[in-house]
This record gives sequence, C-alpha cells and structure tokens, in this order.
Amino acid sequence: MKTLLYATDCTPTTSAALKYAHRLSRVLNADLHILHVYDLQPFTTANVRSRGILEKNYFLDQLEVLKTYCENQLKNELGAVDADFHVVKSTNISKAILRTVEEINADLVMVGVKSTKSLRGFFTGNIAENLMDKLKSPLLILPDDYHLHDISTVLYATDFESTDVFALRRVAKLVESYGALIKVFHIPLKTEVNVDKKMEVFKEEVLKRIDYPEIIFSIEYADDVESGIHNSIKEEIPEMLVMMEREQPSFFDRLFCKDTVETIEGKVSIPLLVFNKESIVDMYAKDSNDMLKEQTIN
Repeated sequence: MKTLLYATDCTPTTSAALKYAHRLSRVLNADLHILHVYDLQPFTTANVRSRGILEKNYFLDQLEVLKTYCENQLKNELGAVDADFHVVKSTNISKAILRTVEEINADLVMVGVKSTKSLRGFFTGNIAENLMDKLKSPLLILPDDYHLHDISTVLYATDFESTDVFALRRVAKLVESYGALIKVFHIPLKTEVNVDKKMEVFKEEVLKRIDYPEIIFSIEYADDVESGIHNSIKEEIPEMLVMMEREQPSFFDRLFCKDTVETIEGKVSIPLLVFNKESIVDMYAKDSNDMLKEQTIN
C-alpha cells in the first residue's frame, strides 16, 4: 500500500486518528494524503466582494485550518510531517471522499467513527457506513483516542470464501513490516455442518497463495456472531479486526453481512479494517493467474 488517504474534520477528538494515519504511513513508507471536507457558509446580499472571490478566500482559509491543525497535532511526532493536503467544498462528505480516492488512486482509506461531538457528523450520519459498499479500496475505521504503537496481532473473521484469500493477501502486505500474527477465525452458525473440513480446505488454500509465515487458524464457537467476535477480541487483545462487507441477499443472515459489520463498527474499540467483496471480485475476476471464484469453499 503506497497511497493512504485520511479524512478529518479537524476537531480535537480526531487527533489520535491523525497520529495513527501518520505513523502507519511512515512504517509503510507510503504517501499520506489528508482530506478535509467543508461546507460553504451562505452569503448575504450585503457582501461587497463577488461570490467567486469569497469562495476562493474561504477555500484558502480552510486549507490553512487543515495545515495548522496537522502541524499542531503532529508536532511531537518523530520526523517531519510529510503529507499532501486536500480541502474540498461539498455538502456530501462521503461523495467528496470517494472523488478524492479516485483522483489519488488511494490504496487505503482511513476515517474516524461517528462522533456525537461533531454537529456536522451528527447531521450527515455515519460516514464509514456510507463508504463501506462503495469504496474499491479497503476502509480502516479508527476509534476515538486509539493510538498506534505497534501491530502484533490481527484478527481476520472469515466465512471461507475465495475473496477472503485475496483480502488476507492484502492484510499480510499491510502488517508484514510489523511482523504481526494474523489469526484467521470462523464463528460457525448453529446449523452449519462440516466446519472442520471447511477450515482445513480454506487453510490449505490460504497457505498455498500467501507467502506469510505468521498466519494461524481457529474455529470459535459462540451463541452469535457479534458475541463471538467480542470474545475473540477480549481473549486475543489484537490491534486490528478485519472483516469482509458483503451485499448479496444470500448473505443477509449469514456470517458477515453488511448489517453485522455496521453493528460491530459502532461497538469495537480497536481499528476495524473492512474489505468490500464486490471490489475484490472486480479486481481479480479477469486475472487468469488467480482464477478467483465467487463462491464459498464447501
């Protein structure tokens, strides 16, 4: 991952997320782009200057706000602040983020969780939820006040799909600089059969396609998916949880449907990395070397 995008509203509650993005970019030796989306205030007829001049001045003011915010929040970080700054005028934060992702070809997008302390965040809803099913890049959702010091353990929740293999490959690339352990776990439904066999087949497929030594596999039994995930987090104390967001109706009541991801996003206190299944299918469907199949491993 060579190009990272972090979106901020320049409030004090997002300072930890900004530091996380900065530290991660340095470890990955990646280009960091920092985006601030603003909404132009209405002008009255009493304004003497033309609207064009006022909009330009407001744009420059917001750019200075973003740069000053980053300089102040990162002043105690190691190394100089090396980032590209973007300010975009828009009433729709999610659409502005998506446009910027396309412009810079971002490999990873980082946003904070919804905050009740931000009036604009309150009125625009949860930006992360709006991005989940539209982004081609993986989305990293950062909780308030979570500081990145190291990544030693990552949990990956799987439903034994081929797309999980390709997402795991990207996760391995993301954390290899840390030498992190990736624990791949599955929480079976009460009616699910042949779970051990499915895990063995999936494990073989992963190890065949991913050259990363620190991957282990586990089946975790629980009353439901959400409690199973929280139990795993409590036991493993990971620095990141990874899930696949899926839109197909057949997965609505399955293990990692969109509703489950959104439920977990609001409660998990560690960073949540979300991959979009449809984007992975689009990315690898025409790759004859990978031969991606849109199906669950049986």
